[in-house]
Amino acid sequence: TPEVRTKAEAYIANGYQRLLTFEVPGGGFSWFGNAPANKILTAYGLMEFFDMSKVYEVDPYVIKKTQQWLVSQQQPDGTWKPDTSFINEGATNRFNSDTLRITAYIAWALENTGYRGPAIEKAKQFIAKHMTDKPDAYTLAVLANFAVDYATDQEFTNQAMNLLLGTRTDAFWTSQETGVYSRGASATIETTGLAVQALLKWGEDAGPASEALAFIASKKDASGSWGTTQATIMALRAVLLSMEKNSANVRGLLEISLNGKPVQKLTLTPDNNDLLHQFVFKNIDSKGANSVGIRFEGKGGLAYQVVGNYFLPWSQTPASEPLSIGVTYDRTQLVQGDIATATAVVRNNQSKTAPMVMVELGIPPGFELLNENVQDFQEKSGRIKKFSITPAQATLYFTSIGAGETVTMRFRVRAKYPLQTRTFLSRVCEYYDPEVS
Repeated sequence: TPEVRTKAEAYIANGYQRLLTFEVPGGGFSWFGNAPANKILTAYGLMEFFDMSKVYEVDPYVIKKTQQWLVSQQQPDGTWKPDTSFINEGATNRFNSDTLRITAYIAWALENTGYRGPAIEKAKQFIAKHMTDKPDAYTLAVLANFAVDYATDQEFTNQAMNLLLGTRTDAFWTSQETGVYSRGASATIETTGLAVQALLKWGEDAGPASEALAFIASKKDASGSWGTTQATIMALRAVLLSMEKNSANVRGLLEISLNGKPVQKLTLTPDNNDLLHQFVFKNIDSKGANSVGIRFEGKGGLAYQVVGNYFLPWSQTPASEPLSIGVTYDRTQLVQGDIATATAVVRNNQSKTAPMVMVELGIPPGFELLNENVQDFQEKSGRIKKFSITPAQATLYFTSIGAGETVTMRFRVRAKYPLQTRTFLSRVCEYYDPEVS
């Protein structure tokens, strides 16, 4: 509908402008817009802008100058040196200094975004010499994408793809840590999403790609994402590429049953087989088991997902939380214009440092956050690299919180309207491993 299109375009426009604020003077991008720029993050941002340019008017100069900045950082032997400044205290040094991984990622970003200069061939020569040095699955997934996009040396491409297939674990690929420091489940999804993209573009072995797509679909959460930003984007790129290559010829009749009884039918045609079709069943008896059946007769196949929602009592706290947060208010009865002071206590309950921690402080509906308290805490503590405020929450980015460390901060909220309300949920998590929360 026009309303949905307008809303989507507004999100893209706001996102584009926000992304530009992370550019570092002199070229390149960093996590918080401060020097020095990070080459891997800049390469990721370059692909982000290029993808966005397909649906939005991105300034071509932004893409060109970012490409040129990356090319200017290339060494005579075709490599890119590791960065010397990081945000990931406690992350593995091996991946920070892996020249093959860094070179493959940046070369792929340049190739993927239309750059055709000599830097690509110089990088390819280095990668071809070192691709058998037993790189991890994530590095091979990046390398494979570069190889299939390079597309001028079939032997090089086939070697890269076979090396990637050799690191598959069941239906997926995983890595100890990705190029943007994702770990755990997020690293697995990000690596698998990259591998699927390479396999689909290669087109020689459909089986592993199909199994990996099913794995990716099974890991999507009820909110429609895959945890971290990078994991979500790589999963989406894989799914969209699969739809582009596989769903064009899907046609037939889809029937959905609930507890053995047909409840919905959908005829799939070339006009609607690339759309999201959602069916919601309410007022289902939650006391016993319920079965959902999906039956399709026709040509081709589509991915599907079944999601059920449930709620836990507000007061129910999970046992052995790796991170914990508590927020208390000095008063809960106010009149319009009054100010309440909140105290937030965040603790790392682990025996190791939690790197890149994101804290979301819920703001009660009908109140406004007085951000000078957050600003003051940022300046005095030196712990917060960046923060953003919306009507519902304040999001704070900490470089790290030490093992067993407790961080206490205070902020004030002003009552704007007379109403009775409860605050939005506050939470804390590792940004690159959201399961640690």
